[in-house]
This record gives sequence, structure tokens and C-alpha cells, in this order.
Amino acid sequence: MLKSSGDGANVWCDLHKKFSHNLSLALAEDADLASTVEVQARAIPAIAKILGDKLELTSWQQDALSMFDEVFADVICSVYLSACGLDKPAQMTLRRALEVGIATVYVWDLPDIFWGWKDHDKDLTFNEMLDHFASQGFNSFVRSQNALYLGSELMDASRARSLYRKLSNIVHGKMTTFESLLPGRFQFNRDDWRSHLEQVCDAENLLFSLWTNRFRCVSEHLLDDFPQLRMRGTNE
Repeated sequence: MLKSSGDGANVWCDLHKKFSHNLSLALAEDADLASTVEVQARAIPAIAKILGDKLELTSWQQDALSMFDEVFADVICSVYLSACGLDKPAQMTLRRALEVGIATVYVWDLPDIFWGWKDHDKDLTFNEMLDHFASQGFNSFVRSQNALYLGSELMDASRARSLYRKLSNIVHGKMTTFESLLPGRFQFNRDDWRSHLEQVCDAENLLFSLWTNRFRCVSEHLLDDFPQLRMRGTNE
């Protein structure tokens, strides 16, 4: 356990030193994967810009663009927390990024859902959103909007559910996920760092699949508007 070396305020200084040391160790490991994760995160606001520039947006769709910035911020914070050795907060934040990212498409075509969520504290349910994407009617609608979409699934729902379930176990505080019980608690761990980067990359790839399938303008313009993504490729 961390112990304060002096008065109560010093515990925060001790924490800062510990987490800063973890960060320096993480930055020396898996640089290529970390770089890919960062580039893909930076492409998220670029998607919002494409939507804003290429489409005539309704008032709620204009508001919904801010959700992309939130997803970007959550992804970056999630990676930072993991690098500091704060694995559980990192996974909680990634769960939020995945959920809000999926909600960007869910509320896009459903104004009553958007306004209920925005103004009346209505919750968005992860499984309901995925069920909506899998419905025959919604897939027919998407094909009418995006001739490039020829599939029957906007994203890999099974993979999304599996990742969300793992992250939810952290949020709900199951005892098997307690970090404070581990002998190396809050220390940098190479395997944990790589595992989290892989989870972030997985979440990003799921969201990119959703966005490029739903929005033709994204699939047509993203690689040209954000060429760094073309150079990095994806880890899907």
C-alpha cells in the first residue's frame, strides 16, 4: 500500500510520483500499438467534421456531433490512466467511450430518443442499441442511405457485447476485478498495458466499422481527410 511520508497532503505527491514513474515505463513499451491507438483516436473528431461538412444536419444531429469529441476525450483519458497503472479507471472510461460511440449512430436517426436522453434523463441501453442496428428495417434504411453498405451487420455485435461485458464487470465492482487485492497493485505491468491497448484498439475498430457503414460520406472521405489513418492502418 502507498504510505504518506508526512502530512496528509503528501499522499497526493506520493501518488503523483508513483503514477509518473508508471507512465514513463509505459511509454517505453508497445510504442507502435500505442501510436496506432492514438492516431485512430485523433480520427474520431475528423469524422464529426466530415458529417458536419458533408451533410445537411437537423438540430439534434448538430448537437449529437459533440458526442464524437466526448468519445475522443474518453479514449485518450483511458489510455493515459492505463499508462499510469490505473487499470480499473482506464477500463471504466473505455466502457463509456464505447457506449457513447455506439450512441452517436443510435440517436442520429431517432429524434425522440435523442431528446429524451438529452433533456429528460432517459437512459440509453447498450443491448437495445445493438438490437436496433441488427433489425432488418434499420439495415434496409442504411442501405438506402449508403449504397456502399452491402452487409447485414453494421458492426460485429457479438464482439461488441463481449468487450462491453468485460468492461462492465469492472464498473460493477465484482470482487474478482479488485485491483487493491493484487500484490502488484497500481504498479506498471507490461502485460496489462498491452492488454488495455488491444482493448482500446478493438473498441476503436468496432466504432469505425459502425460509422463507415452508417455514413457513406465517412467511408468516402475519411482516409483522404485524415491520411494519417491510411498510413497507420488498423489492427482489426
